[in-house]
Amino acid sequence: MMNGAYDGLLMLLGVMWVVPIGVFIGMTFGAVPGLNKSGMLAILLPVLLAMSPEMGLVFAMSLYAGGEVGNAFPAVVLNIPGDASAAVTALEGYQMTLRGDGAKALGMCVMGSTIGAVLGGLASLVAAPTLGAIALRFSYPEICIIVLFGLAAIAQVSSGGLAKGLMMGFAGMLLSTTGTDPMWGTFRGTFDLVYLFDGLPIIPCLIGLLGFSELLKMIEGGITVNRVSQAREVGLKGVLAGMRETFRYPFDLLRSSLTGIIIGIVPGAGGTVSTFLSYQQALSWASPEAKKQFGKGSPNGLIAGDTANNADVGGSIVPLITLGIPGSSAAAVLLVIMAYHGLEVGPRLLSTAEGASVAYAIIWSQFVSAGLLVVMGGLLATFAYRLAFLPVNTMVPVIMVAALIGSFSQNQYIFDMGVMVLFGIIGFFMKSYGYPPIALLLGIILGPMFEENLLRTLRLGGGTPELFFERPLTLFLWLLLFLTLGARPALQLLRNYRNRRIGDPVKAQQ
Repeated sequence: MMNGAYDGLLMLLGVMWVVPIGVFIGMTFGAVPGLNKSGMLAILLPVLLAMSPEMGLVFAMSLYAGGEVGNAFPAVVLNIPGDASAAVTALEGYQMTLRGDGAKALGMCVMGSTIGAVLGGLASLVAAPTLGAIALRFSYPEICIIVLFGLAAIAQVSSGGLAKGLMMGFAGMLLSTTGTDPMWGTFRGTFDLVYLFDGLPIIPCLIGLLGFSELLKMIEGGITVNRVSQAREVGLKGVLAGMRETFRYPFDLLRSSLTGIIIGIVPGAGGTVSTFLSYQQALSWASPEAKKQFGKGSPNGLIAGDTANNADVGGSIVPLITLGIPGSSAAAVLLVIMAYHGLEVGPRLLSTAEGASVAYAIIWSQFVSAGLLVVMGGLLATFAYRLAFLPVNTMVPVIMVAALIGSFSQNQYIFDMGVMVLFGIIGFFMKSYGYPPIALLLGIILGPMFEENLLRTLRLGGGTPELFFERPLTLFLWLLLFLTLGARPALQLLRNYRNRRIGDPVKAQQ
């Protein structure tokens, strides 16, 4: 592991020049309301795939980190979150702007994000080798259960509920069977189209579900941005004052970072869950006087949301490089890059020299990005918020053309552009009716891995599923899967039963 960490650091030094470019572009894209991190990465995916694997992954991580800070600019100044994870930032930061503290709020967002990124990077650096060593004990049946566990975890935390999340996850796995059978080489679900012989093209599906669907949502909303005339001019002096004030809340910084890291490790939870959970914890732990400020421009609430948001980045990398399961929709794009370049995605990534070097290059890049966040973020905060004033109706056509070109670039098929548009429409309706597109996408990405390992397990077991229930590790994973799916309904039943028992004496008295 130490050799891998050292080789990863040397690998990072060779491509470090892309980090500041990625942070800057990420901040710029993040400041555009409605264009989230996963959509940004999906649109830039052709560029990322054209690079070497280490350069593409480091560049993607820089974009990821920069986007987490950039979405705070429109949230604070215009009350328009860059994406859902910036909702808490808008709730508290905009109120600070209305009372004339917009510069201070931006400084607190930048410094809180930087501290969260550093602690998230430390967590991934420490936890990845441990989890990687455990992951090497995983064989074919364990990998099958891990895929199911990842889909269950995403379904558990999805806004549409457990049933919708599971439905979309398994629908994605069903769609992933399109193409050639991995065991016998027969064609399935291709409709005699040569374009589908190798399966569904992942990149057009990803751009459609995450990127093009966002554009359709923006068009549905009228592609306009409400301007806030009260927004004051942001000065560097105010930004620096906000950075200094952030250190007056060390407990909030540490607690929010731990929350973001833990939630990030859970596959599918993402930054939105971590920010709201961190905000809820900040409200619970706040003093009576501080609680009165929540919703009115509370520094505690602002720091809680932005710190957890960036700490989540480091946490989401851990399951990606150790288990091959992305911790967020943005991390799913990194998974596509790794699979495209033929890296050993999953538990065996850290067991190969190339895979370990690339994995540690990703981890080390978080610290470089964090250092640039505080410098570039502080400088850009003085004027980058003006990007939010750009008319969205001029940006949508440009981004739409970029999405079409990105879908065409890999295989150079017009058919792939149609697939992107189709999945964009599917993603649009899924978001409109509360179905999680990330669950469908993860099913499409991980479906081939599940099918391949399932068939190997059945062949080793002589056609029977006995191997799924013989090893202690598989039994432990089945227990985790059961708890993931059944813990919340069981607790709800217990709570209802207790409420009925408490309410019976009252009914009897009546």
